[in-house]
Amino acid sequence: MNGHFSRNVAWITGSSLVENLTGIFVFVLVARIIGAEAFGIVMMAFAFVFIGEVLVRDTVTEAIIARDTIEDGRLEGTFAVLMMLSLGIVALLILFSPAIAALYGQPEVASLLVVASPSILFLGAGGVSSAILRRNLDFRTVAIRDALAVVAGGAVCIAMAVGGFGAWSLIAQRLVQLSVSAVISVVAAGWLPKRFPTRADLLLVRGLGPNTIILRISSLVIAQTPTIALGLTAGPVAVGLYSFAFRLVELLTTFVSFPLKGVAQSSFAELRRHTGDTARFLLDVSQIAALIAFTAFAGLAVVAIPGVLLSVGPDWDGAGKILPWLCLMGAVNALVAIHEAYLLAYGKISRFLIAAGIEVAVGIVLVGLAAPFGLLAVSVAATVRAVVAFPIRSNVALATEAIGWKRYLAKLVAPLLISVGMALVVLVWQRLIGVTMGVTFLFLSSILVGGLTFFALMPVAMPGSITKALRMIRREA
Repeated sequence: MNGHFSRNVAWITGSSLVENLTGIFVFVLVARIIGAEAFGIVMMAFAFVFIGEVLVRDTVTEAIIARDTIEDGRLEGTFAVLMMLSLGIVALLILFSPAIAALYGQPEVASLLVVASPSILFLGAGGVSSAILRRNLDFRTVAIRDALAVVAGGAVCIAMAVGGFGAWSLIAQRLVQLSVSAVISVVAAGWLPKRFPTRADLLLVRGLGPNTIILRISSLVIAQTPTIALGLTAGPVAVGLYSFAFRLVELLTTFVSFPLKGVAQSSFAELRRHTGDTARFLLDVSQIAALIAFTAFAGLAVVAIPGVLLSVGPDWDGAGKILPWLCLMGAVNALVAIHEAYLLAYGKISRFLIAAGIEVAVGIVLVGLAAPFGLLAVSVAATVRAVVAFPIRSNVALATEAIGWKRYLAKLVAPLLISVGMALVVLVWQRLIGVTMGVTFLFLSSILVGGLTFFALMPVAMPGSITKALRMIRREA
């Protein structure tokens, strides 16, 4: 399993590298071209499109990965439910688009919402095929698919932004990316419905599927509460600044967390089918996730302000000021993502749903109270929400494997020391040189100092970890 895991993580990590480098380049360039206000308006529309996408993406298909065997008719039943769900969501978005635009006080949101909504159909069409690839641990194909899709969408987005299409360029990017992904998934999996599903086939989707939909709704409400609150109280510029900062955190999360989460879920399910013992594997993956996430988000936090000034200019300075708070939220959520993957692989998410519901309620209260005080207050509230919910969510996974908190936290100590040490060294470096050498030098030198500090601290805080990783790679090779 270690061999399969390392190989698949390598493929997904490579794909994520391509995706994120392309995504950051496209994201920064387009944001600079269209400006914060247009960016904020399209994010108002996306806040509701993402609700639909989350209901369809990796929800009713999760049982395909978790089940010991695939019953006859499950694939057809799942596909039919996905398409009915997708069509229903698209119809609702189109129907309520005028009301949503009126709620924001931005008429353009309605047309943006209508044109963007078919992205949900593309997700539904490729959902079963994507789940088949993941069940078969075919992450090589998944990696190639994701890289090609994001490059295709990015190319269209840049061309349209340069051509003066403004917010519409981001809508086109989403549609192209998800349609290319769906086509590649279907072709690679080689699966199409063989017959019209019966009532019995549709009933097979019960259980994990509906619970996963509820979980995805909770996650989306958690993510979009600040955007909607700012849209109602502060206007499109504040939404644009928050969305820009949050999107940077999302891109980094995709790179540091998605490869581990995606592969870990399939690996947990495969390991459970063969041995039933996944406690040590859960702890090992959690430590890897902590090391990567803590270091990456600490690095982003300490270069946030010079990075934003350098990439998109002083008009986006507000995004740089809130990024450190959102980075803390991102680091916490990276660990929660591993626990979620584990519970989905076991099909035991009912208690996790309760924990997610608590986070939703806490978030609505905190963000609602903070919204009148502006962008920074909302960002702090969103971060506090994540920190408060972390032990509640994590305890569900740890209790399932009877893992004590002392044993779990012991795995996080070294990654935390490395990331904090690296961040402190970079901050001291920044204080010493100031901005006398220019923002570009400050940004690049901070990255260099942070990288050198990380590799200096690794052998001290986690002795033997590099040797262990190299041994795993050689064994896989």
